[in-house]
Amino acid sequence: MEERSMNSNEHDYLKVCDDLSETNMERFDKNDALEIGMSIVSELLGMIPGGAALQFVFNQLWSRLGDSGWSAFMEHVEELIDTKIEGYAKNKALSELAGMHRNLETYIKLLNEWENNTGSSKAQGRVANYFESLEQAVERGMPQFAVGNFEIPLLTVYVQAANLHLLLLRDVSVYGKRWGWSDQKIKIYYEKQVKYTHEYTNHCSTWYNRGLDKLKNKGSSYQDWYNYNRFRREITLTVLDIVAVFPHYDVKAYPIQTVGQLTREVYTDPLINFNPQLDSVSQLPTFSDMENATIRTPHLMEFLRMLTIYTDWYSVGRNYYWGGHRVTSYRVGGENITSPLYGSEANQELPRQLYFYGPVFRTLSNPTLRYLQQPAPAPPFALRRLEGVEFHTTTGTDMYRERGSVDSFNELPPFNPVGLPRNAYSHRLCHATFVRKSGTPYLITGTVFSWTHRSAEETNTIDSNRITQIPLVKAYQISSGTTVRRGPGFTGGDILRRTGPGTFGDIKLNINSPLSQRYRVRIRYASTTDLQFFTNINGTTINMGNFPKTVNNSSSEGYRTVSFSTPFSFSNAQSIFRLGIQAFSGVHEIHVDRIEFVPAEVTFEAEYDLERAQKAVNALFTSTNPKDMKTYVTESQIDQVFNLVECLSDEVCLDEKRELFKKVKYAKQLNIERNM
Repeated sequence: MEERSMNSNEHDYLKVCDDLSETNMERFDKNDALEIGMSIVSELLGMIPGGAALQFVFNQLWSRLGDSGWSAFMEHVEELIDTKIEGYAKNKALSELAGMHRNLETYIKLLNEWENNTGSSKAQGRVANYFESLEQAVERGMPQFAVGNFEIPLLTVYVQAANLHLLLLRDVSVYGKRWGWSDQKIKIYYEKQVKYTHEYTNHCSTWYNRGLDKLKNKGSSYQDWYNYNRFRREITLTVLDIVAVFPHYDVKAYPIQTVGQLTREVYTDPLINFNPQLDSVSQLPTFSDMENATIRTPHLMEFLRMLTIYTDWYSVGRNYYWGGHRVTSYRVGGENITSPLYGSEANQELPRQLYFYGPVFRTLSNPTLRYLQQPAPAPPFALRRLEGVEFHTTTGTDMYRERGSVDSFNELPPFNPVGLPRNAYSHRLCHATFVRKSGTPYLITGTVFSWTHRSAEETNTIDSNRITQIPLVKAYQISSGTTVRRGPGFTGGDILRRTGPGTFGDIKLNINSPLSQRYRVRIRYASTTDLQFFTNINGTTINMGNFPKTVNNSSSEGYRTVSFSTPFSFSNAQSIFRLGIQAFSGVHEIHVDRIEFVPAEVTFEAEYDLERAQKAVNALFTSTNPKDMKTYVTESQIDQVFNLVECLSDEVCLDEKRELFKKVKYAKQLNIERNM
């Protein structure tokens, strides 16, 4: 038989990097949306408190895009779902963005002028007054990014506009008092921020899921799945990752630097050489074949340690290729985990064991299509296979057979397009799956790589000067009755679920501070029942508290962050943390997203406000009888106390606020009776 080779460069939708050097990485313009979105997320995940976040996002968007570049965001999703935005809807959105650009630019200029001369009442008045007009304009303009029938292709523009609006509202918490605004006025804007955080989050997660459903129902072929997976990956990068950071903008809850982690997993394109313009999909795996074979079910987070690759060959022309593999990985604080065999344990060569010293942040792969001529009248035999991969780590490179030109950076670009890749990479390889299909006259084998975000660190390190968020999927083992569930789309990863009392699992923590440092634990959860949470460190119960049920477990409002009031300190630099639930009966849904470790010295504005309100309420009554109001209390004083209570945060101290309202209303009733 004769062999004719078709190089992977003929695969026109696999993006090829012209120059693979570390200092010159040219990519297609369509990646601008990915790069900008990921650079924004990277910055906001470790955001330092203050007002610089809005200016950073503004500069990232308009300095790299300009007004006209916003079309690239829309075209990016139009291509993914094969739906064009009507001209009138696109023009409305672009016009609104142009106005937002000019107004934000003016606001930032006025803000900088005031910060450089904070003693100027004129500068203060100008920026505060301009803020109010700007915020109203942005609020009125948001519907232009959610035009009916085009919500999905407008998603990437919507989330960036929403992000700017929320960061703008955050400025009131940062600057409001220095602008001379009253607590009541600041509270109005804070409540607006909370409201729109939920609204924008739900919009993005809802339309992301509808986009997935639309693509899933479109067809059952390999190409349909390819488009589906690309939408899933790229909307995660450009929309859902940004949404996951929205809660960090709450200055009341996060008054100091907070370190967040994205644990979601994304899958790059299958390493199968296929040209939809030239080849039939009939030979390729179906939609369900690809989804079942290559996409893993929800699981605890793992980090890649080693790949064992088995080499197969096709007898004609001795065509060697990646025939199967096993993945060796580990969880934080856990032992090595070896995956089941993917593909076949072929032995045409000795197995290649690639042990990775450092994260794999880039792959250069060579998927090929070779037509092998057979005796007439048989048609040529189509052999699609992966001939080689070069793996780039932070310490060097590892090679399976040969380097290719299909560059993972074209799908998961670095945060900084001009920085050294080993420093600026955005994702690390975490797993590899495999698909195989054979028939007459063809054989298809393909590897699919999955990746996690760089922010999800390989250690659960607790610092003394930052709020540290640890997603529960970073446990090294889960308890009986606990399952890993796919996240709702706005948590930045999967979640742990229980339906009855018990513990969720064990998390290994590394304490990067003196053991005398004290912390408080917070929990982000959703529950269909009132319950009691408890925490355990190295076998000793530390905290226990009762917490209420939430709205539901699929919307942003359904997740609540609660705190234990009693601080504690660790006794060992490496500790095992366990979270559990109890004090409820029946079958209920309890979902936990993450735990947070807050240095005990941090004073939350909401806690200060609560303490002040509690003192004011108690001052209405005599010390000997809490139901007996003092004789000199006036209606005006009661109204002032009412306003203090009304300004308390619903997010942080809803139950305490309700109790204080009851006492104030009781005082009002006593005052009415006294006057009568």
